[in-house]
Amino acid sequence: MKKELKEKINKLPQNPGVYLFQDKKGEIIYIGKSANLKKRVLSHFRQSNFQKSNFLQGTLINYKKIADLEFIETNSEAEALILERKLVKKYQPKYNIELKDDKDFLYVAFSQEELPRLSLIHQTKKVMADLEGPFPQVKAIKQFLKLLRKIFPYRTCKNKPSTPCLEYHLGFCNAHLKKTKTYPQVIKGIKVFLRLYNEPISPSPHLECFDVSHTQGKLTVGSMVTFIGKKPFKKYYRRFQIKRVKGINDPASLKEIIERRLKHKEWPYPDLIIIDGGKSQLALLKNLEIPVIALAKLNLSKKEGSFQRIKSEGFLYSPYSRNRLDLKEIPFNIKSVLLQIRDEAHRFAISYHRLKRKKEILEE
Repeated sequence: MKKELKEKINKLPQNPGVYLFQDKKGEIIYIGKSANLKKRVLSHFRQSNFQKSNFLQGTLINYKKIADLEFIETNSEAEALILERKLVKKYQPKYNIELKDDKDFLYVAFSQEELPRLSLIHQTKKVMADLEGPFPQVKAIKQFLKLLRKIFPYRTCKNKPSTPCLEYHLGFCNAHLKKTKTYPQVIKGIKVFLRLYNEPISPSPHLECFDVSHTQGKLTVGSMVTFIGKKPFKKYYRRFQIKRVKGINDPASLKEIIERRLKHKEWPYPDLIIIDGGKSQLALLKNLEIPVIALAKLNLSKKEGSFQRIKSEGFLYSPYSRNRLDLKEIPFNIKSVLLQIRDEAHRFAISYHRLKRKKEILEE
C-alpha cells in the first residue's frame, strides 16, 4: 500500500459515511458504506488477508488496483446506505455488482392523473409517474407510508371520484366526493415528508412554522421561523404584531399572520406550513393551497379525579383527516426536525412578546 493512501486511511473519521476507492486514473472502482468509516476501510486492508490473496476481504476487488480513496460523511448509517446506492447507480463502479441494477432501488410513484394514486415500484424506466426516492429498505418505507396515511389520506384505488372506495369510508383516502378539493395538498404534504425522510438524497423542503404569544390576550404577537430541510434559515424569520384579533383567540391570530404572510409573494413560498396547536388551530386553515399540519405538544391524563398535564413528544394533525399521528411512531430524523422548528417558533414568539411588554412598561 502506498504511503499516501495509508495516511489517508489513518485520518478517516470514525463516523457513518460512504467511501469511494479509485484506481490510478482516478476512476471510481468500488463504493462502500459503513457506520464507522475508518474501521470499515481498515478491515479491507488486513495484513493477514494480503498474505492469502490479492483480493480485498469480502469483495472481488484486487487491492493492487486501489490508488486513492475519497469519503463522504453522513448523519447516520441509514443515510449512508441511501447515499451508497445513489452513488453506485450514478458512477456504475466496476466491482459493485449487486447494487447496479435498478431493481435494487425502491421508489414511491405518483400516477400522472388529476387525483394521483400511490404505489411502490422497483423499475423506473418508461414509468409514466412522478417519483420520489430511491428508498433502500422496503419494509421501512412501507411502514412510513402507512403512518403518513393517517394525516395525509392518499389514493391507491382505481375508483372514480364519485365512487368512494373502502379506504375512503375508513378515513384513509381523500380522492372522492367533496374531499377531492384538498387532495392536491395531501399529495404535496406526502412529498415533503418523503424528502425529509430521504435526506440527503432528495431536495431539502422549505418548512415554515408559526406560533403566537400573549399575556391573557394582551400584546398578542406572532412568529414565523423557516427551516430548509433540517437547518434553520434565519434570513426568512419574521415577526408579526396581531392587528385584527382582540382578546385570547390563538386560532384566529394564527390565521391572521399566515394570511398576511402569504400576501408577501416576494418571500419564497413554503412546501409545508406547521403550526403549534391542534384541531382547533387547524379549523380555520383547511383551505390553504399549501399543505398544513399542527403539532400539539401536550397531552392530558386523568389522575385521581383531576386532570394532570403530562408533557409528550406530541401528535400531528392535519385538516385532511380525522386521525392523528403520534410523533413517537415516525422516524427520528423527521421527529427531530419537527420538534426543533416548533420549539424555535415558540422561542421566537416569546422573545418578541417580552420585547413588547418591556417597551410598554418603559412607556408607562
